[in-house]
Amino acid sequence: MIDTLALRTLVALDSAGSVTATADALGYTSAAISHQLQKLSRYLGSPVTERTGRGIALTPMGRELSRRGAELLQDLESLETDARARSGEPRGRITVGGFSTGIRGVLVPSLPLLKETAPELTITNIEEEPDELIDMVTVGRIDASLIFDWREGPPQLPSTLNSELITVDRADIVMHRDHHLASRHLVTRQDLLREVFVSAPRNGVCHRWLTALFDPLNAEPRIEYWAMEYDTQIEFVRAVGALALVPRLGRPHLPADVTVVELDDPSIARWIYLVWRASMSASPAISLLLEQMRAVAEVAAGKCEPERERLSVGESEPQRPWLAT
Repeated sequence: MIDTLALRTLVALDSAGSVTATADALGYTSAAISHQLQKLSRYLGSPVTERTGRGIALTPMGRELSRRGAELLQDLESLETDARARSGEPRGRITVGGFSTGIRGVLVPSLPLLKETAPELTITNIEEEPDELIDMVTVGRIDASLIFDWREGPPQLPSTLNSELITVDRADIVMHRDHHLASRHLVTRQDLLREVFVSAPRNGVCHRWLTALFDPLNAEPRIEYWAMEYDTQIEFVRAVGALALVPRLGRPHLPADVTVVELDDPSIARWIYLVWRASMSASPAISLLLEQMRAVAEVAAGKCEPERERLSVGESEPQRPWLAT
């Protein structure tokens, strides 16, 4: 009988397009991927891949095996899920992926509730970028994942995946308390047009989110500093007076010299979803995970309203020490 791991490797290669990408998606080394493909070819007595320049491609038999194998793997997982669902109790082990603030703001607070509700369910996790997480769910490396997009509407996913909205997470402008905009209740895009920002790395999801903020003005943000993590962005806010666009969910603790000002447009938000394979839709574990994450996100949303000190009438606006020359 064909080894299911070798078959899953072939299906993943068909989706990912290269040995390196397949290894990344499945969490193996490139050598391990090559070994599985060679083992499958030897078992069948005919190659499932062939050399194409510096890479490899599936042979006609490999493509047919991948197509039918993908259906078989989905049916096998669906069979297992249905069997587990008969008890009605979440049990077993699932791996959940997520991005950093989603893990901190949704998954981690859900774990004590899940452990209490379903003691026979074990949850592990992986942290990655949303685009990578979708691939990991698709090929079966992880069972479900939190993903997000700053555009409203259902995420663009392969037909083998399902998704449900967890929450809509608004973003605010984080700034030094001495910044000239810090006394505002709201700021507009126009207010921010010439301000200096710190941003996540170029072309990443969070960077695209910041640049999209200025699209209605046919302008781009003035980015002078770059940092992957929000904690580091906040340190730039403190040190040089840069502004940062920071979501509310999973937001780091803000030091006393940093404040938050709301944007006047509530659509500046990210839509956070839980994604899983359609073949696991009957899983009690997925249903419970979705329920608990939504409950945690709802509670968190009520705690994330910005709280700021306001200038009294007639009080002078504070100075900005980082602008002194």
